[in-house]
This record gives sequence, C-alpha cells and structure tokens, in this order.
Amino acid sequence: MNASPTQGTRPLYNQTTVKGKIVERIRHEKTTYTRIVTPAPDPYSRPQTLEIRSKGAIGQVGDEVIVPAQLGGYTRKAFRVTDKETGETRMVTPVDMTLDAVE
Repeated sequence: MNASPTQGTRPLYNQTTVKGKIVERIRHEKTTYTRIVTPAPDPYSRPQTLEIRSKGAIGQVGDEVIVPAQLGGYTRKAFRVTDKETGETRMVTPVDMTLDAVE
C-alpha cells in the first residue's frame, strides 16, 4: 500500500496522503484500525498520531507507510457549556474526523 506521492496523480477532493510509521493494528469484525505516528515537523514538536480504517492490512507494526486516505466525519451528541467569565450558556456539537484508506 505504499503509493508514491509523486506518481503524477492528483488527490480527489476530501482525500489526503498520510506518511508515517505503524505503531498498532487492531482488527474488529471486518475492519482494520491502523494507528500511525507521523514524523514530527521539527525536533521541538511532537509527532501526530492518527488512525486509518481499512478493509485489509496496510502493513505490519513497525513498517513505514504512505497511505492515500478519504476524509470523513460525523457529529456527536450536542451538550451545553457555560462560559466561566460571562455565565453565558450555549450548545456545543463535537465533530469527529475519520480517515479511510483508499483501497
């Protein structure tokens, strides 16, 4: 699943390419969840950790991979918050982003 980002193909809308090292892989029913750590942008920052869903294995733990992925997401249940300074209350609806491997 190592697709080169220089192949001349352009990602479609809402797609991205993830490069990193596989640190964990979990299989649940027919879906594989692969946790990937990306390289830190500089020596003083933390690397990003993300999870990609796929039907098959992207690689083994320890493999460095480049994975094209489809962006997705959904909203969770809204909840009420109160601003500590003003006392004003409002509703907040969390949004979770998902990444699905383009297979």
